[in-house]
Amino acid sequence: MTPGQKPQERGAALINVLVLVGIMAALSTSLFDRLRLARHLDASRTAIEAARSAALAAEAMIAARLPLPLLPAGAFRLDTPAGAALVRLTPGGNCFNLNSTAMGPPGRTATRPLGVEQLARLLTSLDVPADDATRIASATADWIDIDGQPGSGGAEDAAYARAATPYRTAAMPMAEVSEWRAVAGVTAAIFARAQPHLCALPEAELSRININSLVPADAPVLAAIANLPLATARDAIAMRPATGWASPDSFWTQPLLANRQLPADVLRQIDVKDRFVAFTLETRLANDGAALPLEATGLFDAGTRPARLLVRRWGPET
Repeated sequence: MTPGQKPQERGAALINVLVLVGIMAALSTSLFDRLRLARHLDASRTAIEAARSAALAAEAMIAARLPLPLLPAGAFRLDTPAGAALVRLTPGGNCFNLNSTAMGPPGRTATRPLGVEQLARLLTSLDVPADDATRIASATADWIDIDGQPGSGGAEDAAYARAATPYRTAAMPMAEVSEWRAVAGVTAAIFARAQPHLCALPEAELSRININSLVPADAPVLAAIANLPLATARDAIAMRPATGWASPDSFWTQPLLANRQLPADVLRQIDVKDRFVAFTLETRLANDGAALPLEATGLFDAGTRPARLLVRRWGPET
């Protein structure tokens, strides 16, 4: 004790020291927390980069293998230099291409009547009332084409301007099927019913389906394209030979479909190989002892060699 120091002064000095110690302890705790968080974020970043590298390497390996005479029935493992990936390949073109309701390059698209008719038939086969199906099909073409004149029962910018939250048509091809929900007349129930049979391929061309990879669930698409009763489309798919149809002609001349007069454009919509191939990739993030999945989905154009990646999405497709 300093001679002459009052007791009150000694108490104040002790309080100051204790406050200083408390502040330093809090700062140290905060610093260690920040260091721990930085270390965790760095480990997570490294794990994500490793998982993405494995996914990208798997994509390159798939592209080099396509086209395949027959897509694998289930998931398979690919071991890449960056790690393993679980891969699933499925037909990417056995669907109705929403962009086929228009024709022409982006910026110069016009309505394609045949595509509109086929979409209306697809919706009708899915129990959408015929009048609603026709209006939605016309509105889909109006969404993509560049003119401001609505088709029969369709909808252009003026119709969307009256919505509670006004918006405009895209006047260009759709990038994702989810965009179709913005088209006039498409309700949540209709979207849920039709979505499994729809796609938004990166081209304004008529849908081109592979009769050798169609499954019974794809019958509405075949029925819409070929103007067939739904039951006939299912039976035609079931009649596929064990080795597949050798050519589109052999498909059209089967007893169920013989003597049908179809436009040349429709006849060309049938193929015996998959040009578009959809993929799902799953790699693993090893982080803090946990193996977390990293998923990617996308689409290849297998009509080129090597196959060309058209779409990649990180995370599950929605």
